[in-house]
Amino acid sequence: MLTDGTYFINRWFATIEMHPKTVVPIGYVGVVVSYYGRVGEDVSGEAFRHGERVTRGQRGVWEEPLGPDKYPFNIYAGKIIFVPTTNFVLHWITGKSETHRYDDTLKSIDLVTRDAYEPTLPLSVVVHIDYRKAPGVIQRFGDVKKLITQTLDPMLSAFFRDVAHKKTMLELLHDRDAIQQEARNELRRKFLAFDMECVDVLIGKPGTEQVGGKIELLLEQLRLRQLSIEQIQTFEHQRQAAAKQQELNEAQAKAAKQTELTSSQMQVQVIENQAQAELARARKQAEQTVVTAQADNQKRILQAEADLVRSRKQAEQTVVLAEAESRQRELAGRGEAARVMQIGLSEASVQLRKISAFGDPRLYALAQVAEHLSHSEQPLVPERVFVAGGAGENGQANGLGQGLLGTLLGLLVAEKSGFQMTETADLASLKEFADRMTSQVLQSMQQNGGEVKAAVAADQVEKAAKVES
Repeated sequence: MLTDGTYFINRWFATIEMHPKTVVPIGYVGVVVSYYGRVGEDVSGEAFRHGERVTRGQRGVWEEPLGPDKYPFNIYAGKIIFVPTTNFVLHWITGKSETHRYDDTLKSIDLVTRDAYEPTLPLSVVVHIDYRKAPGVIQRFGDVKKLITQTLDPMLSAFFRDVAHKKTMLELLHDRDAIQQEARNELRRKFLAFDMECVDVLIGKPGTEQVGGKIELLLEQLRLRQLSIEQIQTFEHQRQAAAKQQELNEAQAKAAKQTELTSSQMQVQVIENQAQAELARARKQAEQTVVTAQADNQKRILQAEADLVRSRKQAEQTVVLAEAESRQRELAGRGEAARVMQIGLSEASVQLRKISAFGDPRLYALAQVAEHLSHSEQPLVPERVFVAGGAGENGQANGLGQGLLGTLLGLLVAEKSGFQMTETADLASLKEFADRMTSQVLQSMQQNGGEVKAAVAADQVEKAAKVES
């Protein structure tokens, strides 16, 4: 095989046939079946029992297909089988076929349902063949056409007939989605065993070849039933529309009288509000009256309690003042009595001490007379002295001559001469009485807490005695 170029060939020796290159279009691969070459080794594996696949250049089905391109291929030494690698559709629909012509012999599938209907099921299947598995498909089936007519068509027809036998005609119509999903899953699983992929399964409307047959009658009944349902829904919507229309009319009537209605409603609300306000005012006044009465009562009770406490305090104050005044008077009386007694005792003691200092009461008496006479305005020595009479007995002058002055002179002479007068019983008893009274007064002052006053009184007595002495 000579490809493009310039060649010098002896025409008497050989002839030349011009053939165009084999073109593998896009969307296809070319599986080469070679009739020439050495016998190669099978590379399909032990599990593949539909023939042998060999490497390129050997005799048999090549393991590697030819991709889209132009190839100088010797058509006498082999052939190239095109296998589509894009998704292509197969129609099981009577009278319908795609341009690839793989489905030109396929027809709609004849079914028999459980309720003895005999519909025909139009069907479309989307198929894909992996380009790497294309040699295996050719080795197994020979070409794609045989694959479809000898394997896929019987398999799909049997599957859908089995499904139809289990369902009624209505179920077949109503459960279309479920049947389609079940067929998709089942066919995908089965196609993998043939090195193919089922992309999708599309079920059409079941039909019949007879005009006016049972299926058409059933469909007509279904249409009537659906029409009845639709009419029921229509009537229900009409009833609802009538009710809405009535509501609309009422709303329009209310809107026409809305001003009067609003005015009357506002008046009713105003009256209700006024009544509620008056009721609330009455309740507040009643509550205020009760609170005021309670406050007055509480005030009276507190005032009475305060007056009682004040009276008690005044009584207690009066008692305390009376006791204090009585105590004050008692203490004042006692103090005055003690003062008078102390003064008297002091004077008596001073007098006694004065008398004791003179030694003779008569001397003290004469001293007192002399002191008083010294202050007299009458002259002590008369200007004239009249002496009458003679001498007395025993050469003594008479008592009239001696008198007070004589007594005074006699006492002075006796004092100077060292003559001591003996104490009389009267003077001793008077001194004892003064000492006893002094000791009693001092004890009384000590008992009343007047020790200081007693000491002061004693000092005064002593001072007075010293002054008099």
